Amino acid sequence: MAYSINHIFFPTDFSKNAERALPFAAEIALKTDAKLTLFHATQETMDIAPDFEKTRDQVIDESSSNFDTLLNSLEADRYENLDISTIIQNGQTVTALLSQAKDHSIDLIVMGTKGVTGDRNVILGSVASSVIQKSPVPVFAVPTGSSLDNFKNFIFTSDYKKGDLTALSNSVDFAKLFNSSVDVLHVSDQKNMESEIKFRGFQDLVHEHINYDNISFHHKYELDFFPTISQFLADRPNSLLVMVRYKKSFWEKLTNRNLSKEMSFYSKVPLLVMIGDQSSDSETILE
Repeated sequence: MAYSINHIFFPTDFSKNAERALPFAAEIALKTDAKLTLFHATQETMDIAPDFEKTRDQVIDESSSNFDTLLNSLEADRYENLDISTIIQNGQTVTALLSQAKDHSIDLIVMGTKGVTGDRNVILGSVASSVIQKSPVPVFAVPTGSSLDNFKNFIFTSDYKKGDLTALSNSVDFAKLFNSSVDVLHVSDQKNMESEIKFRGFQDLVHEHINYDNISFHHKYELDFFPTISQFLADRPNSLLVMVRYKKSFWEKLTNRNLSKEMSFYSKVPLLVMIGDQSSDSETILE
């Protein structure tokens, strides 16, 4: 497959959110024959404590035990042959995670997320949000309440930016692992000939460069994107949402909104964030 996944990174705080997300990472590793690394960052001040060696050993022992408990939650027969390793590191979680991802040539980060709360900026949790905005590799965020059935359909949102075609191609390669359908969705704020020409032009480009039968295109007209995608998700259960991160990403726009009814959908649907062209935030592929 063109989009190759050889090493998956799974950061965990040993919470129930992480336990529920681990089967997603294991299933992707199984489908791709990738190595799976479980990572935990501890912010214990081990190196400055008077008995730091004892503190360090206690932290390592506790983390190792938690790793064992987490791995024992997996379906043993299905995942027993996976290549799984663990890493414990002292340091700030996001900084340590991104450093490790770079040092170990990670292809995909899979992590559990929080459900919707009263704070509009912690729909995913502060760590997951920071990782999504800063990660140099794709991130797969798994909220509580998801199931492996969500792999059945990929909903790819596009604004026709220059990185979208490559991101869609990589998403289709991902979808092929699960024989998933792919819905490509664009929302226009005006219904006119220009928007229709761009929609049809993007379809033609996709058919020219991507060979996949189970792909469909949808063009919606709405001033506000978010209620539209929320309804689209509601009409298509067992789906995951794919977005492409640019300088001003979909998720940044979403978390900057006031908390509203439609946002609850985003706390229940897995989110795959692909990396777009970071050199430009405004150029579109059809300009």
